[in-house]
Amino acid sequence: MTTKPKAKLTVADYLDTPEGVRCQLLDGELIVAAAPADKHQKIILLLAIRLHQFVSGNNLGEIRIAPLDVVLSNHDVAQPDILFVSR
Repeated sequence: MTTKPKAKLTVADYLDTPEGVRCQLLDGELIVAAAPADKHQKIILLLAIRLHQFVSGNNLGEIRIAPLDVVLSNHDVAQPDILFVSR
């Protein structure tokens, strides 16, 4: 007996998820995550501040913080904690 391969979800499926659900689409699989811990958030904040100072001070681009969807393919949407957008 063979099993039918599971269909991969797409960006369109990802966009249909309810507002406020923390998830990413990785290789067509919807990954739901709990909110980050307080210590994690403190570290991300401090890192983002330092990165912003360096990047803007050197006119290199911009820093963005989550939540922000980054569409990598039709089956991959990530939400990085911090994103550098080069000029």
